[in-house]
Amino acid sequence: MSRRRGNITARSPGSFRLRYDIGGDPVTGKRRMATATVRGTRKDAERELTRLLRTVDTNEHVDSNRMTVGAWLAHWLDTVRAEVSPKTHERYAEIIKSYLIPAFGKIALVKLTPAQIQKAHNVWAMNRLDGKPGGLSPRSRRHIHHILKSSLTRAIEQQALARNPAAVLRLPKIERQEMTILSMEQSARLLNAARPTRTYWPVLLALSTGMRRGEILALRWRNVDLDRGTLRVMESLEQIRSGIRFKAPKTDRTRAITVPAFALEELRRLKREQAEELLRAGIRQSADTLVICWENGEPKWPSSLTYDFTRLIGRLPDLPRVRFHDLRHSHATQLLLAGVHPKIAQERLGHSTIVTTLDLYSHVTETMQTDAAERLDAAWRRR
Repeated sequence: MSRRRGNITARSPGSFRLRYDIGGDPVTGKRRMATATVRGTRKDAERELTRLLRTVDTNEHVDSNRMTVGAWLAHWLDTVRAEVSPKTHERYAEIIKSYLIPAFGKIALVKLTPAQIQKAHNVWAMNRLDGKPGGLSPRSRRHIHHILKSSLTRAIEQQALARNPAAVLRLPKIERQEMTILSMEQSARLLNAARPTRTYWPVLLALSTGMRRGEILALRWRNVDLDRGTLRVMESLEQIRSGIRFKAPKTDRTRAITVPAFALEELRRLKREQAEELLRAGIRQSADTLVICWENGEPKWPSSLTYDFTRLIGRLPDLPRVRFHDLRHSHATQLLLAGVHPKIAQERLGHSTIVTTLDLYSHVTETMQTDAAERLDAAWRRR
């Protein structure tokens, strides 16, 4: 190893100081040197110096002594772009810009402490950046913390940090929010109210299958078997700043769902009416045509469906103010209350495990426990 590029100095038994060349400053042109400390044997120090010089040669070097938290977060955000979905990356970038940079951006990466992170949590608990009263919810603060912790874990992996100051904090507890759902009777009233509108079809699919909004908007006729009464969830439609894109369903689970007879009849009607509508626009319906689309066959944006549904539910004062996603919750709750096995509900909903289903709908399983106890009691009393 050329001593011009780096050298090793013993500081104390088992501790070595590395000093190595990281190239010229792009502004001043002056030669820059970086330092690092290695604990172990001299062989360990030599291996680490070799690794660091290799990162300089491949433009992967991170000088943690000079890097701020803000600079590291920008580096990390660029690194994970290929590892997460565009929507997730947008969310990471928004949180970093809105919360992490203002709180820690100017602090040296190696000097960030748990106390500084705790102080930021205290501020977030009291104040919101959008001007609304109150602070961020525990769920939001945990999400912000998850991003910070993940980025610092990557810094440890790249040996830019020796420890993760975000790993020792106790995070705020998330209180389970009561789920807003529709009963069977309320679902029927919603469907009747929606029938004259184009929102009727996605509402019908959500209530009868439990599909997610993006899954409904990505459903194509080739994945609907009207003869067997089933449909397959193969894709999901996601909205990002640059537009929309089709992607794999959440948890990457494709699945088959049996459609109730009443909904199957309506889907047959939709297919006939859609074919006539598209023909008037000079378009032939095909297997790739989206089940839910605009008059010209173009995809309907998720935000547009949410807007239309919000307007619809706002005109129905006798129904709870549910979100479109709550129709999925309503479907699952109605299944479980009807005595359908949770495993079947899990498969219809596309949850990765049955534990997720049981945990999410614990309010229903408690009712099922009571019903089971009453049935058991009745059986014993007949003896």
